[in-house]
Formats: sequence, structure tokens, C-alpha cells
Amino acid sequence: MLIGILSVRDKSYHPNQRLIEAASGSGHRVSLIHTRDCFSEINLGRPGLKIDGGGTPDVLLPRIGATINDYALTMVRHFEMSGIPVVNNFQSILLARNKFLTLQTLVYNGVTVPDTSLVVNLKGFENAVSRLGGYPVVAKMPSSRQGSGVVLVDSAATAEFVMENLQDNSRGILVQEYVAPEGRRDVRAFVLGDRVIGAMELRPNSGDFRSNIHLTGQGKAVALSRELSELAVRSGKALGLEISGTDMVVSEDGAAKVVEVNYSPGFRGLEKATGLDIASRIVRHVVDKFGERA
Repeated sequence: MLIGILSVRDKSYHPNQRLIEAASGSGHRVSLIHTRDCFSEINLGRPGLKIDGGGTPDVLLPRIGATINDYALTMVRHFEMSGIPVVNNFQSILLARNKFLTLQTLVYNGVTVPDTSLVVNLKGFENAVSRLGGYPVVAKMPSSRQGSGVVLVDSAATAEFVMENLQDNSRGILVQEYVAPEGRRDVRAFVLGDRVIGAMELRPNSGDFRSNIHLTGQGKAVALSRELSELAVRSGKALGLEISGTDMVVSEDGAAKVVEVNYSPGFRGLEKATGLDIASRIVRHVVDKFGERA
């Protein structure tokens, strides 16, 4: 089976390297496909697709994070239109790449999320702060990743700076309730299909409120309760994701809110924390589901 990995990074990038190792070790071939090497066309009413330097894969794994641009997203759609299974698919990536679209979809499907407003000017920001009960609040870019583009706003002056320097009128900015690190648990669950295959608990560095593994560099393996596992799986399914990383904040009383769902989750930290071979599980899942096509 030829597994395509759509990425703008080379084979030394950890997820790409591990997926290539896992696929090769299972007797499958891998094609690392850069978006610039994809040529799409519509000819005589049918979509056409050519890949410079490589063959057409039996299945495609898009491995471009939340900053995926319109060209790359169009390529994902064109692979689908050309009859190639895509994991995750165009529609699910379209929703998951935008944090507010993600929260909209989760709420529609009955998933509890933090109170959040989407604003495009300072007046909207101030109104959001008022509805949230005052400062501090968290401001997020809709497509931020790995903790970047996420700011703790503790005053009107900081809010004005954020709106003047960080926000884009074409996308807006999220204003979200702040949950202090003390007394909360931050959990990342890696979901594959209809089950959680690994999870870890993260803690912010001293003086920071963000717990992203790329910032802290460490996580602790954790066995999730049935309720948290079901919440993580339900969140991925609500967005139509086959592979997802669900970030949850759990309060002292056990109540959980889904903060974010990542459609292209990294797994270096999770493999390190749990000792699990996440890459091989991804490959096995894809082969089991789409192997007959090959």
C-alpha cells in the first residue's frame, strides 16, 4: 500500500519520520508529498491530479497544522475529488483549523466548551470581557498553534494592544474565559477512530498559564476515566475527524470542558510520556480501513 503524507516539512520532522518508519516496518511504502509538488486541474469536466516526483497514493494523510493555507486545503479537497481517501478529510479540516468554528460545532453537538466570544474590534472585546465577568481573559488567534497566538489579557490597555497588533479583521480574535492553572488539570487525548489510544496530563511552566507540550516539553501519562474518553471521542466525531488530539480542562470537581481539537496532532510528547508506538497505530488503522483499496 502506498501511503501519502501531505506535508510542508521534510522527512526529518518528527511525525513524518515516525510515520515513514512505522509504514516501512509494516511492509508499506510512503510518499512524502509537498503541496508545491501537487498540480491540480479540471479537464473535460473531471478533476485531474499530478504529483511531481511521485505516484498517486492509495490513501492520503494531511499533516499540516492549524496554519494550513487555502492552497494546501484546496489540494486536500482535490485529492478527495480524485477518488483518493483522505484522513482527515477536507470538511473536518475546514472546521478544525478555526478555533471558533470548532467551538461552534462542539456546542451544537452538546459538548461543553469554555465561554468564548469572537470579536473584530475593541468595543467587541470590551463587551466580551464584561460578559465574562471582567479581566483577566484569554485572547486567541483563530488559527494559532502550539501555544503561539494565545495571550493572557489582564487590563484594558493590554486589550487595546492586542486588538491593534494581533487581530486580523478578516478572521477576528477569540476572547475566552480564563481558568487559573491552580486546581485545574490539562489533558490531551489522542483519538484514533472511535477510541482514545493514549493520553497525557500537562502542566504549565511556572508563571505561564499555557500547558502546550511544545512549551512545557513534558507530559505525564494518564489513564482517562470513561467519561473523559467518551468526551474526547465525541468531540472528534462531531468534527468528522478520524485522527484527533482533544485538549480538555478538568476542574477540581471533575467537570471537563473541551478547549481545542487538533486535526493534525503531533505525538512526540505522547510517545515519550506513554511509551506507546503512536505512529504504528496510525498506520495500522489506515491500512485496516483502506487497505482493500490498494
